[in-house]
Amino acid sequence: MSIFPFAYQLVQHFQTGHPVDAAFYAGVLIASFAFAEALTSWAWGLASDKWGRKPVLLLGCCGSIMSLLVVGFSSSFWMALIGRSIGGLLNGNQGVIQTMVSELVTNPEHEPKAYAIMP
Repeated sequence: MSIFPFAYQLVQHFQTGHPVDAAFYAGVLIASFAFAEALTSWAWGLASDKWGRKPVLLLGCCGSIMSLLVVGFSSSFWMALIGRSIGGLLNGNQGVIQTMVSELVTNPEHEPKAYAIMP
């Protein structure tokens, strides 16, 4: 989410295509993370069942750090796109955190509140 405020200026800085298309390329840059995360979220769920929630969450955090560093030091649109995609591939935290919330909340009446404060 940290890339949202400056994605448009970042794409303009890279001078990718025509300046009118900067909004499109910013959308591609932003969506690449979610697309890559959707491709691997099932595998991360299986990994968290096999190896535990904590190692998968820590690996996801490390993947996010690496991704932000690649995007931050990128010199081209394609390098930033690869960095965002790597971040999505290595980050299955959303599904794992939802699973943890459902495991930790024992009273079904409290589940809506738990999911509401989770983000």
